[in-house]
Amino acid sequence: MEVRMMSYTKLKPKKMSMFDFTQTYANDLMKCVEFFINMKWPDGFACDRCDCHEYWIIKRQGKTKTTYILECKECHKQYSLLSGTIFEKCHLDLYKLLLGIFLFFNESKGISATTLRSHLDVNIKTAQLLATKCRILMSLSNAKRLLDSPFYESDVCFIGSPTKGKPGRSTEKQPVLAILSTQQDNNYPMYLKARMISNERGETLKENVEKNCILSQDRTLNTDGDKGFNSLKEKIKVKNEVVDYNQPNHRLKWLNIIIGNLKNNITGIYHGVGKREMPLFLNEQEYRFNHRYTGKEMFNKVKEYLQISFPITHKQIVNVLDQTYIQLILAC
Repeated sequence: MEVRMMSYTKLKPKKMSMFDFTQTYANDLMKCVEFFINMKWPDGFACDRCDCHEYWIIKRQGKTKTTYILECKECHKQYSLLSGTIFEKCHLDLYKLLLGIFLFFNESKGISATTLRSHLDVNIKTAQLLATKCRILMSLSNAKRLLDSPFYESDVCFIGSPTKGKPGRSTEKQPVLAILSTQQDNNYPMYLKARMISNERGETLKENVEKNCILSQDRTLNTDGDKGFNSLKEKIKVKNEVVDYNQPNHRLKWLNIIIGNLKNNITGIYHGVGKREMPLFLNEQEYRFNHRYTGKEMFNKVKEYLQISFPITHKQIVNVLDQTYIQLILAC
């Protein structure tokens, strides 16, 4: 009797199309207002001063944008729809902001700030700030989730970007630790973690794998012969053998494919990313892979991310990126 092994495949659900988005939000701007009201008060509006549940929507027409304010019918306290979120004091009107969020989150590979600028008809600095804040939202969704699987694949890859004063592309390359969880050995991939690391030493690899994975001796970590991963043998079963990448079904097949896609997305769409910005771009690519089956539920996810977000200015973003980069340099 012949038994055939079926490969595990999962069809990706259909995403919201641009037509669906414009039909819903462009033709009825109050739908944009309702989106942010539902985001801020998922259980319904309740005034924190008088506990009234009824409100007026006040429209304010400015020189560059139209803003909407909620006012309590009882005590007349006013609420901004974006206050307390990462988009607090945003200079875009609600439709442009929602369109920018849709374009950024709906792309499977990524979208550059130049393309955002073109679609939204804004200047490049506004598009860059919007893209950066969307990446921060993606990072918030990734922060606390650990990989939990009986099998992991891990490898260190190098991603480079053009450097001022040096000829050619990829003149500086940054080591990135990629970890993939699979349900079975060399089987269809589940979730990904991609972290920029300071070096390839054993203690560095051990620290980062422990931070991102649930480890035990009944789990297996597949690697490609890098001796640094041997530092994890006390925590997990390590299968650390040299991989013949010329074989079509080698042990790190899926991880190798995903790393190639990650490099192509970063260098192809963004034309190179500097070391300082690399962690956010890695978080973005990690998010896109891990949420590839979200489909039309994407906007509900965005509401959740906005609820746990916090106000942050461009200057604060730069300071955080600088501090992260300094810590990596000191760890070398």
